[in-house]
Amino acid sequence: MPYPIQTQTFTVFMGTQEGIHSVALPAIYSSSGSRNLWIDKLGRAKKILGYSKQNSSAVTTNTGGAATMVRALRGYRQTGAAISNRQVIGVFETNDGDSSDEYELWYSTNDGAAWTFIIDLEDESSGRIPDFAQVDNTLFFTNGVVTPRAWNGSTLSVAGPSTKSPTPTGAVNTASGLLNGSYSWKLVSVEADGTRHPGSTTSNTIQLEDEQCNLSWTADSDTDVVGYELYRTTGSGTTFYLVTYIDGRTTAAYTDNTDDLTIVVNRSIAEHGDAPPAGSYFCEPHKQRLWWGRTDTNPRRVHWSDPGLPDQVGTNNYLDFTDQTSVGDVVTGLVGDFEGMLVVFCERSIWTVTGTGQIVSDIMDWTRMKSNAVTGTVSHRSVIKVPAGAVYTDSSGNQVTTPRVMQAYFTPLGDIRIFDGNNDTVISTPVKETLKEFLYAQRSKVHAVHDIESGHIVWFWPGTTPSGGQAECTKAVTWSYRWGVWYVWPDMPMAASTTVETSSDTQVILTGEAQPGKGGFCYKFFDGDSFDGSNIPARWITKVLYGTDNSWDTRSPQKLMAAVKRYRWVDIIAEADSDVTLSVEWMSGASSDEAVSRGGASKSLAALSMQLITADGNGIQTAAESNIVLPTDSVQKIINMEGTNGDFIEDVGCRIRISDDAQDGSWSLEGMTLGYQILPGARRRLQD
Repeated sequence: MPYPIQTQTFTVFMGTQEGIHSVALPAIYSSSGSRNLWIDKLGRAKKILGYSKQNSSAVTTNTGGAATMVRALRGYRQTGAAISNRQVIGVFETNDGDSSDEYELWYSTNDGAAWTFIIDLEDESSGRIPDFAQVDNTLFFTNGVVTPRAWNGSTLSVAGPSTKSPTPTGAVNTASGLLNGSYSWKLVSVEADGTRHPGSTTSNTIQLEDEQCNLSWTADSDTDVVGYELYRTTGSGTTFYLVTYIDGRTTAAYTDNTDDLTIVVNRSIAEHGDAPPAGSYFCEPHKQRLWWGRTDTNPRRVHWSDPGLPDQVGTNNYLDFTDQTSVGDVVTGLVGDFEGMLVVFCERSIWTVTGTGQIVSDIMDWTRMKSNAVTGTVSHRSVIKVPAGAVYTDSSGNQVTTPRVMQAYFTPLGDIRIFDGNNDTVISTPVKETLKEFLYAQRSKVHAVHDIESGHIVWFWPGTTPSGGQAECTKAVTWSYRWGVWYVWPDMPMAASTTVETSSDTQVILTGEAQPGKGGFCYKFFDGDSFDGSNIPARWITKVLYGTDNSWDTRSPQKLMAAVKRYRWVDIIAEADSDVTLSVEWMSGASSDEAVSRGGASKSLAALSMQLITADGNGIQTAAESNIVLPTDSVQKIINMEGTNGDFIEDVGCRIRISDDAQDGSWSLEGMTLGYQILPGARRRLQD
């Protein structure tokens, strides 16, 4: 007596009432084994869109040759300005013929299609990934080497106060006095309403031995100034304390004979701005200030600016993010205004800063706290804000929905996590096998981009394949947080990415070429059906399919995982935008993603469409005079799973692999039914 045929049906999307779709893919879809697919808005497993060049020819750099790579991209828009005044800022790598590559700063007013040179950065910038921050209509730029810069849409300037208070000059007064040690001074010009100007640069240093000091300066030319505050260090210190107030704008001399014990109880000049620290790696707005993070000298230090003055930073306005476990740790990125906090990402830890920036008892009320996060991030460009309601799969295979806004980031451990303000959670378990290829030595190049419209976050990262590793980002993993599904996109050579508000008042994703031999090209991402003219190789592969059975012992579904089945056929529902042939293969359940199949078949999909016509046969057209064409129903393909030697797979499970061998055209999967027989007497004990 033949064994009865059992079936297991997988619907890629379910539920069409009022447009509600519930994705069933996680139970069947193998994230690590599949390639170049995603879930579209209808819930279909579909071949991804590609990318296309924005600039038809490579950028010709200021040194005369073609750019070798696009190192950074950033969208910029002046608030309240016309739509046409939107820009893309790019950092291009070039070789000027010497032993080192150089970086150049450029801008584009047409969404990356053409570029205008701004400035040649220092040779030492090579290898330093820049950071940007926009405050009002100014875009700030820093990279750990250059003096921080400010861009206003047409002019690049050195960041820092344009007008400072006059700088005092000191001279020894040999009269007996109260000063003993090495001293420096600063002045702060004061207006009638109490407004203080940025503090002066530091005076010359004077060595005194029980003496006084004569100070002189050029009177401030601002007629609103009514006097000066004089600040000084102690004989053995570096903090500038208030000495006295000097009345009168034209007053330009003072003799200092105030002892150190008297001034140390006064306020310091910390709230008055110097230029941002030279060689800052990062900049980030938070609480009406701009925070400047990390220098080579102080890799765990973050400075804050004066309120409303992003490029005026007090010398002593900083926090150090270190404790007894922080040896070797460095700041790797900043995120402002997250649940009211500044988040300071280090490579091995995450810290938060709370407070308002108010002065309480002459001390800023900032409070730093080390979070419970196990690790930090490799790159400031890998951190992306995630909206509440995002779906992910935890390490136990359960789908979880985030209750609030989170920060997602790439870690030194080669995984991707979310941070809620105190704790971190791994979300990349479905692609953990793929991420084992992460090349840690090139970690600073990892970057991410957020496509809000489709609900995808893409992380670009360097991998260890081919042998020896790749120095640039050539791979991508993508999280669809609406569906809770991950994808692997292995052919993504992109060194930079950004979301840009274009001149047509839309948002697009721009990426930058990461292959030196191709030059400095920018691409429109998620555009077209090819990778810059090359066909996209797409593959969908299942997890192990064990089947379902309602005819015996439904109380113990694990027993079905131990039962041997004979797999007879698979019924695939698919749709194609153009003619394409799919290769359908089947394997035993224990087979790897790349295993040789036990059998296979080729199935052709024709592009099916329906043209709207009138009764007389004329096509109905759009306003642009193109025919209106509607897609028809999907095509169902039944494949007999008989092997090449005439037998069927008999195993506890099987896997199905569908690919298009890099053919042109897009296709999607909408459902699948697996037919099989349970073989009594061939049940096996479930193994750990």
